[in-house]
Amino acid sequence: MLGIIPHTIDQYLRTRVPPEARAGILGRAGFPDGQTFRLDTEYDDEACCALVDAIAAETGTTTEAVFDEISAFFLDWAERTFSGFFKVAPDTRGFLLLQPEIHSSLACGLRASGQRKVADKFRVEALPDGVRMHYRSSNRLGYFYCALARCLAARRGEVAEISFLDGDVDSAAAIIEVRLKPALAA
Repeated sequence: MLGIIPHTIDQYLRTRVPPEARAGILGRAGFPDGQTFRLDTEYDDEACCALVDAIAAETGTTTEAVFDEISAFFLDWAERTFSGFFKVAPDTRGFLLLQPEIHSSLACGLRASGQRKVADKFRVEALPDGVRMHYRSSNRLGYFYCALARCLAARRGEVAEISFLDGDVDSAAAIIEVRLKPALAA
């Protein structure tokens, strides 16, 4: 997994919970207390998914609720850190169409095998009112992708209606349609 996900999750923890709670969450997920996560490092998918599971267990909520919260935090951080990605896409559809290129540019510092894995993760097709995303990843973070799409759409005055044509939020491979409409038409 690209370091951007565990890095963001850790930054979320640092702003949302006391240090001792963060240490407990890291420990539950199998990471040492002083663990830091770098953007330019590849991390084990299962270990990083265990981090989200540990947050859910420690806070008494679901992994879906954790991803919903992290998606808003992630977008706040990403819009400040990678503002250019957001400036070139005037709407949600345009941004979602850029996902393969964004992921590939973020993966350029990984080993060749890591770059290939990231490049193979997304294939996107334009629809008149949204996108069809072919998602393939052993980390099974389809729900996170959907949470990010819904959150981004809401920020841009749109509603994202999401359906799975193949697979589901827990699948290693899925075809996800994101249909967008103005929030007022919802």
